[in-house]
Amino acid sequence: MKRLILINPHPIGNVGEENVSVLNQMPVNLGYLKVLTPKHWQVDIIDETQELAIDEKAGDITFGGADLVGITSVSYQANRAYQIATACRKRGIPVIMGGIHATSYPEEAAKYVDCVVTREAVTTWEKIIGDFEKGCLRKRYDGVLTPMELYQGLRPDRKYLKDKYKYRYSGIITTAGCPFNCEFCSVPQFQGRKYRERPIEDVLDEFESIKGQYRGLILTDENFYGHSKKSNERVRDLFKGLVERGIYQNWFGFTSLNIYKDDETLEYMKKSGCVGVLIGIESINEEALKTMNKNVNLRISIQNYFEAIANIRKHGLAVWGTMVFGNDADAPETFKQVADFVLDSHVDIMTCGILCPFINTPLYHRLNGEGRLFRTHFPEDWKYYTSHHLTYVLKNMSLQELIDGFQYLYDRIYATEVLRQRFQNAKETLKDNMNAAMFAFRVNLDWQTVYQHLIQNLKELQTSGFYDEALKHYHQSKKTGKKLEMTPIEASS
Repeated sequence: MKRLILINPHPIGNVGEENVSVLNQMPVNLGYLKVLTPKHWQVDIIDETQELAIDEKAGDITFGGADLVGITSVSYQANRAYQIATACRKRGIPVIMGGIHATSYPEEAAKYVDCVVTREAVTTWEKIIGDFEKGCLRKRYDGVLTPMELYQGLRPDRKYLKDKYKYRYSGIITTAGCPFNCEFCSVPQFQGRKYRERPIEDVLDEFESIKGQYRGLILTDENFYGHSKKSNERVRDLFKGLVERGIYQNWFGFTSLNIYKDDETLEYMKKSGCVGVLIGIESINEEALKTMNKNVNLRISIQNYFEAIANIRKHGLAVWGTMVFGNDADAPETFKQVADFVLDSHVDIMTCGILCPFINTPLYHRLNGEGRLFRTHFPEDWKYYTSHHLTYVLKNMSLQELIDGFQYLYDRIYATEVLRQRFQNAKETLKDNMNAAMFAFRVNLDWQTVYQHLIQNLKELQTSGFYDEALKHYHQSKKTGKKLEMTPIEASS
């Protein structure tokens, strides 16, 4: 029997979203590939947030051996993925790599692996395995965009993952793709700009099949509510179906502020077990939103944010907002404005970080074109491409002002006593849904650690002197009119 190992890599020492308990969920994407692999293969999955795939001292694989290894990766995981791939190939094990990073930068990934899969592997996985068995594995496969009908009756092997790692949370796909073109977002290049929707009955059947097996479920969609009246009606029918079937399950999902006027949908969400929604607020500065091309928020308008948050909370749902700092329109006073907004609007959870120029996004190319990126020693520097590191020269703030701003924000909204006060408000406002209040409090406590680590990362950057050197080079290049170096992506294009 042939053996396949599927790996979710994790950079050693990274602290980020995976340290928030509800976000540290099983890699459902690998669970799909496991069930799509022919039965005469033994398939194991290694999640490096739980155990290592290579021994750090010996530099060798920890899983004994395999006939084939598959690795998924986003950019901050890429160098770790390459380390694993190198260790495997030293043992003569061929390696396939897919995921967002391989899709965005296949030329780099191809240097470290035998086969690169771009976009979504679900559509082409059986062909890939078949080609491997015939000895004609290609260097590149394009998984294209999965028609949602292909998920009909297809279920990831959650049982295997839960039995192995005791996950308390899992994810479920209901839609994919995003028609928007936010400057910082890599979703359109990976999932496409067409909004794809799974048949409602199939989603309901999947919900029913795992009802009560997890502490909570996450709708992994970028925006489950959708971008049209037809999509809004569909998701309303989905949550109504959950209620009618009696499928009460704690869950939360990602959506946009435009859901706030839909009282009927919000009520069905609460009745089906929803504890809250994660919404990309991103900024309360209109100029910053324009720069980010965050048009959905601009259409709602910042002055309506308070009404939107209040109405969602009125239905007993916690509002989890996200914001980013370091945008060219941000200034030192931005942090006080945000702290006031969080406390005055009673956002239940506010997670925030540094604007990140993810690979091949419009933001990446703009900052690269302006010569402002300084974390460009790839592939090693990919580990910095998260919202917890600074990778570019700031425009309207010094590094010290950024550090002071984040510390101010922490003291205003994340100090333990403040979290207790915010929890008390959540209990009073979300009283019809105490699970939502407890959910918000747990996420806030987890985020304290992540936030402190972010500040520490900035302080270490400052101490290293690396940012000052990058700033000096940037100003020199502006004077001379030419950049001092190119990033690999620019050089290969």
